[in-house]
Amino acid sequence: MDSESPSAPASAAHAWQWSGPYTLAAAREAATGARSFIASHGLPESELAAWELILTEAGNNSVIHCAGDLAGKSWQVRLLFAADRVIAKIQDHNDGFEWPVDPQLPDDDCESGRGILLIHRLTDFRKHEHHPEGNILTLERRHTPAAPAEDLEATLDAMTEELASCYESLSAIFRFTAEARRTNSLEEFATNLLQHLGTITASDCGVLRVVSQNQLVTLATHGSGLPAVSASILESAAVSTRQDQWIEPTDENPYARSGLVHPFYQEDELMGVISLGRHHSAQPFNAGEVNVVHTFAEFLAQQMLSRRHEEEAISSSVVRREFELAAAIQASLLPTALPDIAGVSVTGHCESSLSIGGDFYDLIPCGENGCFFVIADVMGKGVAASMIAAVCRSAVRAFSHLYHYPARLLAQVAAQMHNDLERLEMFVTLSVGMVDLREGCIRVANAGHCPVIVRDPCGTFTEIGPERPPVGIERNPTFSGHEIPLRKGMRLLAYTDGLIDPRNQRPGFETQLDVAEWLAGPLPGGGDVSQIKSALLERLGHGTDPNALADDQTFLLIGFD
Repeated sequence: MDSESPSAPASAAHAWQWSGPYTLAAAREAATGARSFIASHGLPESELAAWELILTEAGNNSVIHCAGDLAGKSWQVRLLFAADRVIAKIQDHNDGFEWPVDPQLPDDDCESGRGILLIHRLTDFRKHEHHPEGNILTLERRHTPAAPAEDLEATLDAMTEELASCYESLSAIFRFTAEARRTNSLEEFATNLLQHLGTITASDCGVLRVVSQNQLVTLATHGSGLPAVSASILESAAVSTRQDQWIEPTDENPYARSGLVHPFYQEDELMGVISLGRHHSAQPFNAGEVNVVHTFAEFLAQQMLSRRHEEEAISSSVVRREFELAAAIQASLLPTALPDIAGVSVTGHCESSLSIGGDFYDLIPCGENGCFFVIADVMGKGVAASMIAAVCRSAVRAFSHLYHYPARLLAQVAAQMHNDLERLEMFVTLSVGMVDLREGCIRVANAGHCPVIVRDPCGTFTEIGPERPPVGIERNPTFSGHEIPLRKGMRLLAYTDGLIDPRNQRPGFETQLDVAEWLAGPLPGGGDVSQIKSALLERLGHGTDPNALADDQTFLLIGFD
């Protein structure tokens, strides 16, 4: 017995029952039948896959370990579906056993025990009882109650509105970037930025305050009423926690019904705070609106940094200052610290052929489910490439609700960026992927990018190459998603074509196959990703060969321990 007996379902339940002979084919039939029953109640794919795996393992256990001659006898599966859980009872005639309290992964040479571990990990309650007439295994897995139809419709409406907001936000970023190049005054730049943000987020009041002589001073305002809010405890809380604060109507804050207070930094230095509010609506900012505020704040921080360099380096030219600005923007695209995810080790590298380039990678944790990764290469180099890279990163993050579906996310990003990239005569190659720890798989989609290489523990490899052109070539492309089962000891390498560019004067690889075969060879340090990174950099002549690169070199390494 694993825990206390499950409580009775809180609402009306529906039942399903199956019985069959002691064969593996019958076990499979029971699992797929149960999946169909659960699917009829509208549970998501993750729940269907979990229950199919649970009942497959339980059924195989009943069949493989059947006791004596059971000819003519059958085993049964009964399911009880309630609003917040599914309860399964599997009855067979096997010898009884004591369910382990804390099952562990068996040794590699052991043929049993893995099924019990999977069932234990995927269920919230387990109980095994032995009776003279047979055994009963009771399993329970809870789920989030389904929303009423009207709530689902409201959710779809909200998602549609958010996607439309994302498109408008991306278009506004392009327009603002062009306008910013024509502005010489920091105050004018900040005022234009705040007005753009007010339009995008439907905010009718706002204030932008920047650090000057260790104090926050007002640089620009939009509308009226928010200065008192931004001077309140929310601004102090945003600065002290380095996190966004949400504006809500209170007795101390009668000026706005909703809004956002966002502190922005350059590395570890506080640059300022942007506060935006709505008098007319209590609806919080959606994810797309929050993302565009963050992106505009990064632009402002780089502009402020550029002006500071201009004052400190009188001899610097305008071109030099623009390159410094773009280099800082590119650096801000890379994660400042890679997340700590249990069972996953990550490292990466990005080196530009010039002081700035168009390569970047990103890794975003998804709670206990795993992480989402992206690696991209913008056509060209310099300021334009770094700005498009910033827009591409913002677009990917705006569709965070599609992280579990990389092919759909890639299609949305490609559709939203197509018009602007076509007008600029540019394109972006990128690969995106979800490391799904809960479902035990890696899902990848590729838009014209170098293959993503997945090496299994025995040294064989799988390449997930491009099946469609880069983003910016087709208006509404569709992408194929590739799924690989996740195994302990796997290593994943995503890279840009700078590793195989023959124009580089440093050592490198001649073909994509050479890269894959290198990863498939003996791994240094027992497969530690940090040591694999060091070996790869040594193979590329990094830090030892003074010759310049002709193309940016970027890669992301993920290990599964």
